[in-house]
Amino acid sequence: MRTFDKLTEQEQAWAVEHEREALLTAILEGLRFDDAKNGDNLQARIDAATKRADDMQTPWFAPSYIMDTCAEDVDSVARASAEDALYADPDDPPVVRLPVINYTREEVRQHGEQS
Repeated sequence: MRTFDKLTEQEQAWAVEHEREALLTAILEGLRFDDAKNGDNLQARIDAATKRADDMQTPWFAPSYIMDTCAEDVDSVARASAEDALYADPDDPPVVRLPVINYTREEVRQHGEQS
């Protein structure tokens, strides 16, 4: 396994691009940012970009419109995500990636009582 800083420049660029595409997909599938909590207007700009695509009846352009106004923010999040990841080499043992599930403490407690 390698960390981001052990990747070649080309691999790093690919990793960031992969995370950027995944983030744009998540945004279009409903991921929301809290502008008040984050102290910015990222979600408002995303909403305006997707509205523009909808108004023009070209939803397939939404990712481009988002990047037109939010590229710095999207790239920052994508790079941070890529830097946090581990990268398997071909000779590494198989890796199982578990889905991230966010449960509240109450939900965990209730699940434990049901078992």
